[in-house]
Amino acid sequence: MLSKALPYYEFKDGIFEIDEFDCVSIFVIVGTKRALVLDAGTGIGDLRWVIENRITKKPYDVVITHNHTDHIGGAGFFDEIWVHENDSDWENLKVGPELEQRRWYANLICSREDKNYAYDVDRDIVEWPRKPEKKLLRDKKVFDLGGRKVTIYHCPGHTAGQCVAIDDLSKTLFVSDACNRELLLSEEIGDSKEKSVEIALNSLERLQDMYGIEYEDVYNAHHDFRGVGAPLGKEVLPNAVRCLRSMKEGTAVFEAVHDPLSDAGSEKKVAVYGNVHISYV
Repeated sequence: MLSKALPYYEFKDGIFEIDEFDCVSIFVIVGTKRALVLDAGTGIGDLRWVIENRITKKPYDVVITHNHTDHIGGAGFFDEIWVHENDSDWENLKVGPELEQRRWYANLICSREDKNYAYDVDRDIVEWPRKPEKKLLRDKKVFDLGGRKVTIYHCPGHTAGQCVAIDDLSKTLFVSDACNRELLLSEEIGDSKEKSVEIALNSLERLQDMYGIEYEDVYNAHHDFRGVGAPLGKEVLPNAVRCLRSMKEGTAVFEAVHDPLSDAGSEKKVAVYGNVHISYV
């Protein structure tokens, strides 16, 4: 039996953060009629049971914000998912939803965080029971949950199909991996690194222009720099925009830092502005 020990926390009325053992945060937004699940995690334990038995009995949709293993790893436990068309092809990904990739990622997090978690890799990370039906997201897709609407925005940069979500009732931006203190850019979204930087900059400037109008608080998909249930610092998005601008202008300051996604203790070069580091996936 899959572990049901996934911790969760209701940090605003009807908004829950499920902590997948420091691998990723899954958000559940509950309206009066329906709910919306943002991401499916790495697929550790029984996420679907936690949603349906601990959080809500309402019908719900699952939105995949982008096609990395810690966001699509649990997709095969749901009947259907929504994903942007640019991230809908999951074949030949660098780190995809295959069983060995998901187990590798979970073991990496365990080693990096130096913690003991309430799951067993062999027992609680298993093959998918099905391949979910994929429904294609487009920019400004609206999910009416009853009493609140969640709008999905295409925000390429981290991946070509990266999406974010804004809940109109709580004025909350769920930015996924499009912005955080350790921002990873995909080199594949443009025909050069310079073009990829420009695309990501345009995406984040668009979000920044919405601040104070469409949203006030920002929640990213990894809580390592903010704590479960706590918003991302308000300076992170502006710092990320400034860092991308400096990269575009050729004035960025670079440093060598430890690569948190390396299982060999490697370093990588990052552009730095304030408390934000930006590098390439």
